[in-house]
Amino acid sequence: MFNAMSRAEIWLQDTLDQSLSIEDLANHLGYSASQIRRQFRHCFNTSPSAYREQRRLERAAVLLSLTPQNIAHIAIRCGYANHSSFSRAFQRRYQLTPRHYRQSFSSMRHLALPVKQFTTTIEKSRPRQAVFTRVYKAPNAISGLGNMSHHANHLPCFVAQLGHATPTVALPDLLADKIDALEAGAKVRKSRTDIGLYLAHTANTENLALPVAYRRIEIPAQHYAKTCFDDFDELSDALTSTLLQLLNQQHRFHISGESPRILWHPDHLELRVPLLREATHIY
Repeated sequence: MFNAMSRAEIWLQDTLDQSLSIEDLANHLGYSASQIRRQFRHCFNTSPSAYREQRRLERAAVLLSLTPQNIAHIAIRCGYANHSSFSRAFQRRYQLTPRHYRQSFSSMRHLALPVKQFTTTIEKSRPRQAVFTRVYKAPNAISGLGNMSHHANHLPCFVAQLGHATPTVALPDLLADKIDALEAGAKVRKSRTDIGLYLAHTANTENLALPVAYRRIEIPAQHYAKTCFDDFDELSDALTSTLLQLLNQQHRFHISGESPRILWHPDHLELRVPLLREATHIY
């Protein structure tokens, strides 16, 4: 049942901007709504509705802190029907209005860069596919990250058919953690790490049956901020450097709020922070 609840949690994450009900989730998984509510609470110590609200507000906090998007647009992107309902929910959670929360993080622009210098560039990727399995641990608590045999532990036949693939992780909580917006009062907060493979652009997985714990992701062509670093212990500094460079420079791009990804290349690691190309303004 845990695999089903993990799929439920991922569905809630992937549909934050949509007005879908728990009945829709139950239909998606093939269970009753009462089963979903009971089993989800058993696994995550909260109801599906409360969990979705938590994740919506964390994403809103990220967008308020790290982008110039206007507040009404952020409300819609985070699944709220209007500005007032979003503002009330946000203030209940963070004890600040969205506008005041944004103002409180304006000092991020003046933080000192890490001692080690990192270079961030804006690039655009081709459409690609990835396969991931979700682990409810922080990445620094997972051994073997970046090791191809670990990332493909349950996919030997899959890898044989696809050929070259790059070990990768996606970190849904990374941006919210950086601005200290994660839920602090939950009895148990499960950190989320997606472990998987970033596939070659020639790969075709349509006819391959993945193990039940894995999911196939279509990654569209998208702009991203790229920062290379040498060791996983440098991730926090590399992310800080990336965010400050994005905030302090007048790019036509801003952070989308999607999960940052890390790719393990033979001689370095690469942080990718997905971006949107929009002209929006604070108000």
